[in-house]
Parts: sequence; structure tokens; C-alpha cells
Amino acid sequence: MNDELRVIISANIKKYRKKMKITQSQLAEQIGKTVEMVCQLENNIASTKLSTLETIAHVFGIEPYQLLLPHEYPDFETLPPELTDLMLEIQEQPKEFLEALTQLLKYCNNNHNI
Repeated sequence: MNDELRVIISANIKKYRKKMKITQSQLAEQIGKTVEMVCQLENNIASTKLSTLETIAHVFGIEPYQLLLPHEYPDFETLPPELTDLMLEIQEQPKEFLEALTQLLKYCNNNHNI
């Protein structure tokens, strides 16, 4: 895992834990790890398996990919309802559709059309 991704994951674990108002000890208990491990994850001292990140995401009530998003991305629940509905609909589309949509958005962004 690269350093930049570890920093993002660490910040997100801390952000969501504080948002849920649970302690490191409570999170550790819920995911079956030590409080030291949670502390190391939050402070970017250690990395962990994908399965542990999935468990952490489950405790937070989020999708695992949300732990990988840089801070500048909005939380899913803060988006307007129509955008949330659209994102959920898009997630169910075939891979080819998502790739084409991604290319279109990149093109529009590079040409300042959005």
C-alpha cells in the first residue's frame, strides 16, 4: 500500500470513528483487534488487510471504498438526494458504461465544460 493511500485511510478511520462518537477501544472491540492496532491505523503507523478495512467500514455503516476517498470528496450522506439516487443508479451499471462515463467526465472537466 502506498504512503498516500495509507494517509487517506488513516484520516478516514479517525474521521468516521469520531463521527460515530466511539473510542478507539470501542472500535477495536467491534472489529476484533487491539486498541494499539486501531491507534496505529489512525496515526499511519501500520497498514492492515482489506478484510479488516471491510470490517471497519461495516462498523461505520459505510461502503469500504469510502475509506479510500481523499478528504476533498464529500460524504455520501451529505449529497443532495437526487445526486445520491443518481450515484446509486450508476453503481448498478455495467463496467463498460462506468468506464465510458468516467472518460466523458474527464473530457468535460479537462475542457471546463462542467
